[in-house]
Amino acid sequence: MRIYRVDYQNKKILVEIPITKPTGKIRIKERTQYTDFGLPVATRQKPFNNNMYVEWQVGYDLELASKNINNSTFNDKVDINFIAYNGKTKILYELSEYFYYFYKMKVFNLSDVKEIINFLSNIKKDNLIENLYSISKSYPNQKNINGINFLESVISYPHLIYDFNNGFFIISEITIKEKQRAVGIQPMLYICFPVSYLKDVNGFPIIGRTANQNEIAIFEFNENNAFVVKESFKIFGMLSVAHQYDTIEILELIAKL
Repeated sequence: MRIYRVDYQNKKILVEIPITKPTGKIRIKERTQYTDFGLPVATRQKPFNNNMYVEWQVGYDLELASKNINNSTFNDKVDINFIAYNGKTKILYELSEYFYYFYKMKVFNLSDVKEIINFLSNIKKDNLIENLYSISKSYPNQKNINGINFLESVISYPHLIYDFNNGFFIISEITIKEKQRAVGIQPMLYICFPVSYLKDVNGFPIIGRTANQNEIAIFEFNENNAFVVKESFKIFGMLSVAHQYDTIEILELIAKL
């Protein structure tokens, strides 16, 4: 998501979180515990409560030719880019931006960068998540619904949860699904955290009320939860060959800046 403000003095990165777009990369969902299946919430109708959480399909880059290039703070630094695994020229966005700013704030240091690069470089192809899991389908059984006979089966998508175990109730979730525009499967990474961490643009909590039209809330990355950015880079690099390549390229680029 787009950065609202970078606060070098207090070592904070404020990120815009849209809370009224249930079909976007940010969804507000509700569940009683993180092992439950979360259900989307109509935030303009139902007041925010402590069982709601943000499900964020996070990314780490943006194509130089993208129409959304202005969402990145690197939109005026297009000479700072890298060639991704798919051969496209890309700039820093979302996780890579946050990592860069924490690196410049000295929340992360060169040793952190090298440690992640070394970790990812030593993961063999067979141990990448895309090669460890597959989508399964159960044997079909007859099912009569309203007098019409069907064959019923269940399609299972692997789902992984990583608990940062940090007391902040922030977790990562990985879902393996079919690629939308290519052949094969694709692991997708989500960061999930309680809605109670969000504040409006004036700094007030949003719990107890409904969302305003097209409202943007603010999530704060700081020294205390910056480890989420660092650990998420590790997890991203484990997802696939392409993710492994891209994350190493990004980290090597950041180390030179």
